[in-house]
Amino acid sequence: MFNSAAHNKPSLIRGLLATVLPLLYKETRVRKELIREVEMGPFKHTVDDGLDLRKAAFECMYTLLDSCLDALDVLQFLDHVEEGLKDHYDIRMLTFLMLARLATLSPAAVLQRVDRLIEPLKATCMTKVRAGSVKQEFEKQGELRRSAMRAVAALLAVPELERSPSMAEFASQIRSNVDMASIYWSIQGGEGGGPEGTMDTS
Repeated sequence: MFNSAAHNKPSLIRGLLATVLPLLYKETRVRKELIREVEMGPFKHTVDDGLDLRKAAFECMYTLLDSCLDALDVLQFLDHVEEGLKDHYDIRMLTFLMLARLATLSPAAVLQRVDRLIEPLKATCMTKVRAGSVKQEFEKQGELRRSAMRAVAALLAVPELERSPSMAEFASQIRSNVDMASIYWSIQGGEGGGPEGTMDTS
């Protein structure tokens, strides 16, 4: 309901944000007491009963970017985005989108957090799936890497962010890694297209 109101009638919730946001942010945290192990034959499977609620909270945050950005403390908002970048697949995909949006909407705030934000992006882009993993794991990791690289491309498109030492270092790593460079250029050039952008951090 909150997400719907934020999207369709943001004027209804603006006056409530001071009360609602702390509650919303609280729901973005991983709650260890809601994580359990389930035995499935010889294997153990981890079940996170708090995932759906966390995902809903991050979806509300994403909606607020478009409807109530001027009423948000963006640095506080970014603290929770940062944690989401290290969370479950679905939440990471969502926070990559948020970070790309914030790079455009509020680059000054992102610049203040860029050193911390780069680390989970770098970890995602450089992670390789273990040999012998099922096909779905390779596909999910590929989607994560592309989504993370889109966020990186959005950061590099902002001159102030592009010039930050941590961004320049990561851009250099991307250029020197054939796999990451290929993903970056495919995003810049579009599916099936050639590289049209540049990654000049000199």
